[in-house]
Amino acid sequence: MSECFRYIYLHNNKLKASESFKDTYLLRGTSLYEVVRIISGKAVFLCEHYSRLTKSAKKVGFKIMFSFNQVQDCIKTLVEKNDYKEGNIKLVFNFDGKDKNFYAYFVKHSYPTASQYKNGVRTLIHQAERPTPTAKVYNHKLRSKTNNLIAEADIFEVILLNKLGNITEGSRSNLFFIKDNSLYTSPDNEVLNGIVRSKVLKIAEQLNIPIHYRSIPYEEIPQYEAAFLTGTSPMVLPINRINSISFSVEHQLLFDIFEAYDKMVQKNQIC
Repeated sequence: MSECFRYIYLHNNKLKASESFKDTYLLRGTSLYEVVRIISGKAVFLCEHYSRLTKSAKKVGFKIMFSFNQVQDCIKTLVEKNDYKEGNIKLVFNFDGKDKNFYAYFVKHSYPTASQYKNGVRTLIHQAERPTPTAKVYNHKLRSKTNNLIAEADIFEVILLNKLGNITEGSRSNLFFIKDNSLYTSPDNEVLNGIVRSKVLKIAEQLNIPIHYRSIPYEEIPQYEAAFLTGTSPMVLPINRINSISFSVEHQLLFDIFEAYDKMVQKNQIC
């Protein structure tokens, strides 16, 4: 079964039946991708997602072959043809020698429940790092490994530990810690700067919350009072446990950031 969801997907400018999609399309050459949240039929923070795609392409020596307006039109088409107004759309630019392909399709999503937002989620540490951490390049081996860990351990996310013994990010999310009413997160050059991460950093500045960009050794984790994930699907999600280490899910900074982010989303539905 492929990851392509619903009825119709786009290959370049052509509409095709989802059952004809093959995940192996993404394994040929290099695939750059973004996952865009659709709320009430509108793409959230699409400008930022497109900008990150172009930057990722530049970092690995490629150029995106669709304009922002073309991508925007593709999303509108998918929403209309699939009659689906709440979900995630994956945008993929694949480069395989002289062949260049664009794919856009709905993927199955797993949004946190109300209980998980209230009580937080469990996570586990896994020693791994992405070869190009600042570019969103599809890594089938790492994705498969972390997906298996998530399923086997019945956890929400896997937290990556690099070869230096530092906590960096989630397998599909960014990571923040809270201590003394300040935010702590990895330096930008160690992680993929997620769209939601960048919005949280902006919110922190607006709320005058101090931000510390630093590598976080695994042994220092117990020093922090709270922790949370950010990402397209989880948005701003409290962590109640990393391995056996517990964190507060009722920290006031968490509530303030979540509330501010929710308001920002409502103002920035573009498409």
